[in-house]
Amino acid sequence: MVSGVIAEFNIFHNGHKYLIDEARREADAVVAVMSGSFVQRGDAAVTDKWSRAKAALMCGVDLVIELPVCYALNAAPRFAEGGVNTLAALGIADTLFFGSECGDTETLTRAADMLENESADTAGKIKAYMAEGMSYPSAVSKAYSGKIPDGLLDKPNNILALEYIRAVTRSGRGMNVKTVKRIGAEHDGSEINDGFTSASVIREMLTRGEDISELTPYTPDIIGEAPYMLSRLDSAFAAKLRSMSAWEISEISEVSEGIENRILTAAAEESTFDAIAEKVKSKRYTMSRIRRILIASLIGFMKDIYSPMPEYIRVLGMNKTGAVLLKKAKKNCPVPIITKTADFKGDSKMLRLDLRATDMHALCAPASRRGGADFTHSPVIM
Repeated sequence: MVSGVIAEFNIFHNGHKYLIDEARREADAVVAVMSGSFVQRGDAAVTDKWSRAKAALMCGVDLVIELPVCYALNAAPRFAEGGVNTLAALGIADTLFFGSECGDTETLTRAADMLENESADTAGKIKAYMAEGMSYPSAVSKAYSGKIPDGLLDKPNNILALEYIRAVTRSGRGMNVKTVKRIGAEHDGSEINDGFTSASVIREMLTRGEDISELTPYTPDIIGEAPYMLSRLDSAFAAKLRSMSAWEISEISEVSEGIENRILTAAAEESTFDAIAEKVKSKRYTMSRIRRILIASLIGFMKDIYSPMPEYIRVLGMNKTGAVLLKKAKKNCPVPIITKTADFKGDSKMLRLDLRATDMHALCAPASRRGGADFTHSPVIM
């Protein structure tokens, strides 16, 4: 049996190791679909994707596949849809494992079924709450109050877990699902408990140059250059946004309801990424969504690039077991499997977006900022 996980590993820590260990308990191998250059919260990944893939391989993963940036830099439903469909296209995973604050697969499955089969009455309530200025997640949580257990729609890992289950159902691929209760600190929590904490705490420690060895299951030198920081692109963001028209911004992923005008005003008045995002913020848009929109503007992530199905499978790393899995996947995979980017001869907007994302992400690095890494880096082999 093969377990699948969808993750960011930003940065790979003891909590991720716990999830991988649990996934291995019921499987002979683990395959991970991992975000590459940018992450769902609207930020640059803390280090390059190959370093993060290496850490995962050292800690129990057998095969690491890149999650295309059109899924990685998107809201939870599309993040989950892209991850599940990428895993399904690979065709080798029997069970999808994921963490959650709830930790109960049956409870999550019942709630996911309710969301998937939403009544007209509930849909009307969501629309009305959003018209009052609520963000979509807040409107959904309020509309399902009393129907779905309290707190289930308010925790980030629960929300993503529900979207994973819905995406598996829609995929029709027959994958099983199983959740693992999140241990240690909450998502973005600040506490450290017995070697477990949130990835955000570890990223902050890296920024301050502090020792993270007790919080990660590998030696810190494995992660390569870190931390990559989005602030190193402040001038690039300001220049890009000031050169765009309202119509051009309106065609960017996740833009709707006239927010392009707020972005133009903010970019004219502010010159840093954080300041522009703060000025655009409103009740209707979560900060993560605003940050994703700004990054999407820089890398050229237009609405027409998104597709529910991946146009390729791109390998970031593998061990001997992973190589066997990949050989098996190639027999039935409906899309090209890319191990060497230069060998891909097709025309894919999705891949071109990934290449731009890698090059923009390189400019976030503390030292080596050279472009073209997708053509010079081979998959990590262990």
